[in-house]
Amino acid sequence: MTSSVICHSSIQFPFRTPLSDNAYMICEIFSHLLEKQSDLFSCCLVSRLWNTCAIPCLWKAPRLKRESTLSKFIGTLMRSQQSLTIYSYGCLIHTLDLSRLSFNCPAAELNFITECCGVLKIIDFSNCQKLRDDALTRISERCYNLRSLKLLNLPYITDESVINIINRCNRLEYFAFGDCIGITDRSLRQLANMSYLTTLEILFGNNIKNETFVLITQGCSRLKNLHVWDCGNLDDSAIIQIAINMNQNLESLILHNPQHITDLSLTHIASRCTNLRHLGLEPYEGVTNNTLIALANNAFKLESIQISLNRASSFSNDGFSLVAQRLIMLSKVTLQYSTPLVTDITLSILSIRLTSLHLYNCNFTDASLIAIAHSRPPINDLCIFDLMKISDHAVILLLYNIVGTLTSLQISNCEGLSERIVTEGIKHCINLRKLCLTTSSDFTIVGLDAIVKNCIELREFYLASTEDIPKEVIAPELMCLRKLEKLRIRNCPSLSQEDIWCICCACTSLQEFFFGRSVNLNEEFVIQFNSNGKGKPLLVLGP
Repeated sequence: MTSSVICHSSIQFPFRTPLSDNAYMICEIFSHLLEKQSDLFSCCLVSRLWNTCAIPCLWKAPRLKRESTLSKFIGTLMRSQQSLTIYSYGCLIHTLDLSRLSFNCPAAELNFITECCGVLKIIDFSNCQKLRDDALTRISERCYNLRSLKLLNLPYITDESVINIINRCNRLEYFAFGDCIGITDRSLRQLANMSYLTTLEILFGNNIKNETFVLITQGCSRLKNLHVWDCGNLDDSAIIQIAINMNQNLESLILHNPQHITDLSLTHIASRCTNLRHLGLEPYEGVTNNTLIALANNAFKLESIQISLNRASSFSNDGFSLVAQRLIMLSKVTLQYSTPLVTDITLSILSIRLTSLHLYNCNFTDASLIAIAHSRPPINDLCIFDLMKISDHAVILLLYNIVGTLTSLQISNCEGLSERIVTEGIKHCINLRKLCLTTSSDFTIVGLDAIVKNCIELREFYLASTEDIPKEVIAPELMCLRKLEKLRIRNCPSLSQEDIWCICCACTSLQEFFFGRSVNLNEEFVIQFNSNGKGKPLLVLGP
């Protein structure tokens, strides 16, 4: 048999043998289990061959949330550096996400991680407030193949380390930053040299000059997604120049709180950037129906639109009607606030082909929801927040008509809704994977029982309060949701330690359990529970 090399991700088998063939197939199977880390851990214990195949998958993107998990992670990297382990674990890690840590990671641990992990491709350092320039510079020296970097709320990061990242990590495709007071135009101007950059997100707390924006869009020939939240003083001239520079490349544009932007520049975006697929706007008075008309006449590939009308009162039904008629690919709509000229007619027309509909703080009434129900759109994601003029009847009718496609439902802060929407509407939504529920009236055992008996596929369940449910039935009811991965109960005064243990044992897939206002549970219990995280969800105690 001729010798050859069989490769799979970071594993190499020098010779082709029956064993290496089996290993290749096992690695291929394991590569589809990256989201099931507990299963991968079990696979490591089966045999030496399975261990060899599963370890790289298990360490490719470690999930770090609790302090005990990070301590074990650091300990393993230390033993690996001292050559006390079979594998060089730091070289197996491609994705490092520290934004989910439930505590502030110390600077020493951050420095050590950056020393050990030399092949990182995706990094999220959000909220690691003790991260400093030396650690980020070390990343730039070692991780030449870095593709994605997110820096959020990092007070000690300055232009020095960001410039090092830009100059050395030439293949960076995604860069997001915000609330980093040390990052200024000095480093941002260097982004124009990043020829591989496709996505740039500038979040709250960082200002950027118009000239810098224009320079970036000139130099980054592959830039497709530009997302700006409340940063800088972008004006029409800058947006027009961005439209000219990006032209057909632009696919996603978000402009949050652009005080100085008007129809003049947005019509340029609509007419020049005809490949635009997502648009997010929180416009001021200078943006009117003319922008919607320009989009309807040019942006035929638009799939998703998100508009907040809190500061713009010049939009009307006519503009949205034209958008609905002309943009046949539009399937996702988010509306925040509504004006006297944007009424039920707008919502009724927009919803015909929708798969996702999010409504926040709008004045829409039952008439619009009934019209949507009659058109039976294939909605799989529905969010209704703070709609004061809708009633149980309209919501139940809508749910009944989209029950076949609905997988995510969020209903909160709607004063006209009661527990009836659960007992007569939600109980029919048997395909739900995510449910977030805050009713204006008391939520009782009747509603909870309807959910646990019918919505057995739930992965995420967020509930405002169990205050009106007998304490002895809360845990037994929740234990029926065996596939839960995230559970959040904002107000659960009667929850006990025994209830926590019972729910966690029954819901074996549970990863995170948030609860608040408990009389029987305190921070000490949570710390003790989380100290040994193996096989248990992360507990989070709210106010």
